[in-house]
Formats: sequence, structure tokens, C-alpha cells
Amino acid sequence: MELKRGPRGHGRAKRLQPLSAVTALVLGAVAVLSLREPSSWAARSALIAAAGEEEGTNPSCETIRFEEKKAVEPRLRNWEKAAAEGRTLLGYGTKASKLLNKTLDSYDKAVRAKLGEGSSCEGSREVLDHELQQQLHSIFLMQRSTIEQVLYQRLKKDLLRKMRRKKRELNVKEKLRLLHGAMNDYDSQVKELLPYFVENTERDRAEKRLSELQWGIGDTPEAKEMQQRWKMERMRRMPMRQSKGISVSLSPGMRLMFRPSGFGNFQVYSRRQVGPMHNPNEVSIGLHNDGKVIDVYNKKPTPPLIKFQPTIGIDVSAS
Repeated sequence: MELKRGPRGHGRAKRLQPLSAVTALVLGAVAVLSLREPSSWAARSALIAAAGEEEGTNPSCETIRFEEKKAVEPRLRNWEKAAAEGRTLLGYGTKASKLLNKTLDSYDKAVRAKLGEGSSCEGSREVLDHELQQQLHSIFLMQRSTIEQVLYQRLKKDLLRKMRRKKRELNVKEKLRLLHGAMNDYDSQVKELLPYFVENTERDRAEKRLSELQWGIGDTPEAKEMQQRWKMERMRRMPMRQSKGISVSLSPGMRLMFRPSGFGNFQVYSRRQVGPMHNPNEVSIGLHNDGKVIDVYNKKPTPPLIKFQPTIGIDVSAS
């Protein structure tokens, strides 16, 4: 057999023991499982147990650790599924903390019962503690992301709703008030999900994302559409706006009269307003068959056939 020198190049030579058939079978089977499901607790635990057996560690500690993880795995799987579906677990922080403490306490009791009071399995216990915290922390982060996304959508709707109601862009004070309200909701909801061993609530990340939303709400397609609509409404109202004080409006117009031959027993008049509504012009066209009647005003025996008369209307208003 091959001789392997110890670390640092000195010490006694250690003879490598051949793998037992059972251990080799376990390592091969678990390696396949780990390739299919790299996050499987069973695969990782079996690999550690088999490797520990070859390194001369106590396999009983690893067996107890595997049993304790297997006992809580169904509950963890249900929590992971719920968090992945975008749901939050009521009181998750308390439940996760109790699960971790209860599992570690059960592990200690199992070690004392199976291996005796003086047995030491600190290494396996630390591995169990670390893996449980890591998985529980992952479930917390998924729920935290769900809360952040819900608050993001709600803050966006609140900002757009307030802009729509006020028919203008929001000022800094109004935006910050909505942002602070969203962050207060974030703190209260995350607090219920936070286990005791998690220190970072990712508040800075959520605050940065929500802050970018409230500062850039004017660049969203919904806000740009409202701004365009407000601009068109202001343009339509602009001609109707009246200035304060005295205003004088002049409305030019004309009158056209046809006066064919006759004794004035037939008259037709037509009047029409043209131009903008706030300052219309008047055009009048008439027909009067009084061509044989003496024109008293002009002192002529007959009036002219066509009479054109320009007019101007004066409108004086005070406000």
C-alpha cells in the first residue's frame, strides 16, 4: 500500500485504509443524489457521515444529526414552498427561532441518551446549527423580497393616485411622506418575520429601491401620460382665461345690403357669427326691394343697388 507523509513533512507515516464495500456504495449513491439535488439535506448529511467514517470521527454523532434534520425537513419544505409562492408566514420569526432551539435541544438529549453523558459531538452540533440557520435565513429572505415587491407596487399606485387627484407633479415633501409610510410598513412586517439569529433585515436595499421609485415616478409611462393630458387641458383652457381688471374686446364685422327695384314690401335678413368663440365677428346680409323709394338719408331719388357697411363691436368688461 502507498505511504502518505503527515503535514509539514515530518511525523509518522500513516497507512491509508482501503474503503469498505458498504462505504464505497454509500459514497457513490450519494454522489449521484447530490448531482440531481445539490440542496438536498439527505445527500449532504450522508456524504459528511461517510467522509467522517473514513477520517476516524464518531459516526454516531453524524447519525443523530441526520435524524434530527430529517425530523424537521417536512416543515422546512412546506415553509420554503409557501415563501417561493410569494406568501408570508404569520409569526415566522418566532416559529423559526423555536424550531432551531428545539432541534438543537433534541440533538443534545439524543447524544446524551445514545452516547452517554460524557460524549462530545460539538462539531456535528455546530454543523447542524449552521445548516438550520442557513436554510431558515433563506426562507426569511424570500419572504422579505415578497414584502418589498408588494410595497413597491403599492407605493407606485399611491404616488400616481395622488398625482392624478392633484393634477400636477408631487413636491418633495409629498413624495417623502409616502416613502416614510412605506418604510414604516416594511419595518413592522419584517419584524414579525425576523428570527433572533438574523441581524441584517436588508432595510437599506429596500429603502434604496423605494427611494429610486419615488424620485423617478415622473419618468414612468403612467406619469408621462398624465402630464401630456394636463398639458392639453391647459392649452384648451388658455383662450377662456380672463385677466383681472378692465378688458376691451373689438369685434369687426360687415353688413351687406341689396336694394333692388320695388316699394319695400319684401325683406330678407341673415346674420352669422364667425371667428373664435371668445371674440366672434358678425356678418350680416340683407335684401330689401325698396329701389323705387326715395333715399331720404342720402337725399337722392333712389337708393344704391348694393350697400356695404363695415361694423365694429366693442365689448368692455371688468373683473
